[in-house]
Amino acid sequence: MSAAKQQSLILAGRIDDENYQKSFECVEFLRDDRPNEYKFTVMEMVPVQWEAHLTKLREHFGIEKISSVTACIVYTEDMTQCWCGAEFAMHITSITKFKLFDYPDDSTDPEAYKNQAKIRYNQFLRKTGHNFCFFKLSIDGELLDEQVVFELFTDVCPRTCENFRHLCIGDCADAHGPNNKSIKLHYKGTSFYRIVKEGWIQGGDIINDRGNAGHSIYGPVFPDESFSIKHETEGVLGFANSGKDTNGSQFYITMGRNSWMDGKYVAFGRVIEGISVIHRIHLLETRHNQMPTVAVKIEDCGEIDLTKF
Repeated sequence: MSAAKQQSLILAGRIDDENYQKSFECVEFLRDDRPNEYKFTVMEMVPVQWEAHLTKLREHFGIEKISSVTACIVYTEDMTQCWCGAEFAMHITSITKFKLFDYPDDSTDPEAYKNQAKIRYNQFLRKTGHNFCFFKLSIDGELLDEQVVFELFTDVCPRTCENFRHLCIGDCADAHGPNNKSIKLHYKGTSFYRIVKEGWIQGGDIINDRGNAGHSIYGPVFPDESFSIKHETEGVLGFANSGKDTNGSQFYITMGRNSWMDGKYVAFGRVIEGISVIHRIHLLETRHNQMPTVAVKIEDCGEIDLTKF
């Protein structure tokens, strides 16, 4: 009698989610316990990657099969079957000796998987060697629960990334503008003042907060560093300019492919968390000059500390 055919499965999900960690532990168990029955491909994703992947999975398998808030999915390589992470884990516990909360040092801690998710997510981010910054935003005075997190491609545009990072932290001495006006080199308290429908959203005027000025940590402007990062998708972060070598503090976040920007604007990062916040801003009503009709403020900003876990 021939051996049963090995089943090829894919585990995909948000690495920062506790249910993904449960499913991942389940996969690790099966790799050891039943290597001849299952072959796994693991796709670990940051939140924005997962949202895009989840949309494709829901289109393929059907929205009635996969919830919009699902954080992980197990599906066959031929895309004929799928299970949400919790459903898959429960199935495996029923047919094997696998048990959830199987932690040797802390097996009774109900927060074990949440903590594991935080630890593994931070490890995942640290391995990139990149810096990560955040915005906490308000819309029309309402502070939003979800923050926006940016990954800065420091290996491609180190000087450009440092400008954005320090403007998020606000740790540089004030600059001096026209008439010796003091300029605080910090995004905190500034606005998103431009929404280009199907294009991008824009902020970062730390002088007038209207989109007609700006200042970098190096001086009024600094040169274009690299055009290596392309504007191929939504969530690309770059510096606005008024021509060659005129980067300052104004930045944009793309709402989709903007290939015409390639070679003209320096992209240096991407949104990895909070893309739904960016979508919400993009959908706001605007005036004739592309300014939102309600205030969109950066209430707090800074650098993500990846040493906490």
